[in-house]
Amino acid sequence: MWTADEIAQLCYEHYRVRLPKQGKPEPNREWTLLAAVVKIQSSSDQGCDTPDKPVQATKEVVSVGTGTKCIGQSKMRKSGDVLNDSHAEVIARRSFQRYLCHQLQLAATLKEDSIFVPGTQRGQWKLRPGVFFVFFSSHTPCGDASIIPMLGFEEQPCYPVSRDWATNSFVEASGNLETPENKRAYEDPDSHITKKMRLGTPARLVANGAAYRDKQGGDPVSSDVSSPNVPLEKLASVTGIASCGVKVVDVYRTGAKCVPGDAGDPRKPGAAYHQVGLLRVKPGRGDRTCSMSCSDKMARWNVLGCQGALLMHFLEEPVYLSTVVIGKCPYSQEAMRRALIGRCQNVSALPKGFGVQELKIQQSCLLFEQSRCAVQAKKGDSSGRLVPCGAGPESAKWSSSDHSRSC
Repeated sequence: MWTADEIAQLCYEHYRVRLPKQGKPEPNREWTLLAAVVKIQSSSDQGCDTPDKPVQATKEVVSVGTGTKCIGQSKMRKSGDVLNDSHAEVIARRSFQRYLCHQLQLAATLKEDSIFVPGTQRGQWKLRPGVFFVFFSSHTPCGDASIIPMLGFEEQPCYPVSRDWATNSFVEASGNLETPENKRAYEDPDSHITKKMRLGTPARLVANGAAYRDKQGGDPVSSDVSSPNVPLEKLASVTGIASCGVKVVDVYRTGAKCVPGDAGDPRKPGAAYHQVGLLRVKPGRGDRTCSMSCSDKMARWNVLGCQGALLMHFLEEPVYLSTVVIGKCPYSQEAMRRALIGRCQNVSALPKGFGVQELKIQQSCLLFEQSRCAVQAKKGDSSGRLVPCGAGPESAKWSSSDHSRSC
């Protein structure tokens, strides 16, 4: 019916064509993240989807969001007139809710076709048969889904990893990668070492330059972040050693902090720095935030739906996402499943119609042209600092409900 690359290309094209330049990153100086919701609608008169006769479906981007910022708790307003979380995934979901409200209004007033049809009870509505929604993000969501192992030969990014690693909290590290003089810098979220690690540079390379590669000799093993079918023998096992003899030496680290009062990260050297599966809050600029990580929020959407409490008063059943597609970036299929599905398996006592969904998760091999990685590659060695788009918590959003866009 569709592929991950088709979804990514559709969202990238929509971003380029439908959104004006205002609010977009400044070339060669700023970067951003992109998220979107795509409506997939198949014809009701078609049969089952088979290799010989695939079902034809229409694909439409119904909401788009960009952004990387989140305000600290001291800047939150009791009046609710300030948006706390402006990460792309959250903005795209808010725009999607606006789209759903508009579609519900169309259904209630009978003005034109809507994605909603009457439910079994009066005043209740449900999705039209054959309508599905795909969530796209140009990067893995912050928080638990971004804790991805790093093999010894890698600079960036990493292979998708085995299920054994993703479901275990600790993996054997290659040694003490944090020297005493660098320990404080590793723990400081604003230090040059931590910032480089957020860019995808392994801790061992930040601390020791290219010494590891020189010591090993030869060319590093090539890795393709967009390949989900890497042979199992190339993946790191729970022992932290791949079949090629290279250890899991570190993990891609998330800036999201563990929820206060809950278990915390061990913060040990290398691969044992993080504890996986925990709830986390997004980092702030010196001021702790109260906003949960995007991994946690997307996991919640996969249980409670994307419609929100207000719309649920008028819906017979929640509006769930059928698939999540991630763009080209450091990625782990198992970490994504753990973060969005696995952590919620024990959730119980839910109202009728709610439940943990068996969400499909895919990755595209297409890179977002205004991602940090792409902009850095274009920028090369030119002078000037690379920064997230917008000096404040500014994000771009677009909804097909009124074809408007605001910042």
